[in-house]
Amino acid sequence: MKLRADRAQFAEAIAWATRTVGTRVTLPALSGVLLEAVDGELICRATDLEVSATVTVPVQIDRPGKVLLPGRLLAQLVARFPDQPVEIDASSDRVEITCGRASFRVRAMSAEDFPTLATPADDAPTGTLKADAFARLVAQVARAASSDEGRPVLTGVHLDASEGTLTAAATDSYRLAVRSLAWEDAIDGSALVPARSLQEAAKAASEVGGTVQVVIEDGQVSFRFEGRVLTTKLIEGSFPNFRALLPDAHETSVVVNRAELVEALQRVSIVAMGQANTPVTLTFEDGQVDLQATNQETGDAAEALRAEVDGPGLSIAFNPTFLLAGLEATGTPSIRIELRDGLKPAVLRPQADEDEVTDDLTYLLMPMRVS
Repeated sequence: MKLRADRAQFAEAIAWATRTVGTRVTLPALSGVLLEAVDGELICRATDLEVSATVTVPVQIDRPGKVLLPGRLLAQLVARFPDQPVEIDASSDRVEITCGRASFRVRAMSAEDFPTLATPADDAPTGTLKADAFARLVAQVARAASSDEGRPVLTGVHLDASEGTLTAAATDSYRLAVRSLAWEDAIDGSALVPARSLQEAAKAASEVGGTVQVVIEDGQVSFRFEGRVLTTKLIEGSFPNFRALLPDAHETSVVVNRAELVEALQRVSIVAMGQANTPVTLTFEDGQVDLQATNQETGDAAEALRAEVDGPGLSIAFNPTFLLAGLEATGTPSIRIELRDGLKPAVLRPQADEDEVTDDLTYLLMPMRVS
């Protein structure tokens, strides 16, 4: 194999392929990136057997072929190459990589050991979303997924496609994020996707733009972008019936400026630093919200903000990190908080200003008990 590639395109392709797959590989070949030059294109493939990434870039090919090179080493090299075309000559087990005055000889790995990647079927139903809308949906919902591998079902994001709408949901049992988005081209199906894989798909959507095609199949889901395909295995198991967790009524509704609440919460929660699970208590009454945190080691903090309170006043305590995540997810200048009492889950929603359309987002947060 011998080819000539644009450095920026090549570096971006290798960086994406190598970051998409995991670092804890079980076979030496899985630490490599398979490069295949054919028909004027360089196809870069990487996998950890759970997630597979394929990215294609245009190149000048003198001699077609394929070679498997160490992924991390290759990514580090091309990231530091000068802004000159990259030339690769894989005529022996020592692959020569040249860029400007820089020249390297890298030992090739056995391409025969690289596994066949999972790819979406040609006739599989495919849905289409705007890339920026898809990336936003993932950013809003995936933050609520659990990082506890002991409960694998909760480390995923549940995708439910039906009636022209894609609904994504994630929960770590302390909070629940649900967001719905209309398809451009709709499909039906459901999938429990690892949150990490979905976040990588969202990064690609943000970088590439345009549209993203979603292919939901038995045991896997694929995301297609311009020149890129990410396929991931699904998580086995049943996702909780999240719709049954959403309250159908509330006693108190509060509208507050989101940025002001975020800043106040960040200041008040400083006293919780160094002491795990220190809650911040919010008291809603008389046109304002009072924030308070107490730490026996560092002291107390309190701040008051103006708020529109509709309904009886009450106090409720939250994990400040989880509350901040919910406030960041909404993204609107104002947010609405719906409450029943101090011991039942609260619901955060984007608050629309006049003539404004907001995201169909629900962020449910369990309160903390305080003595």
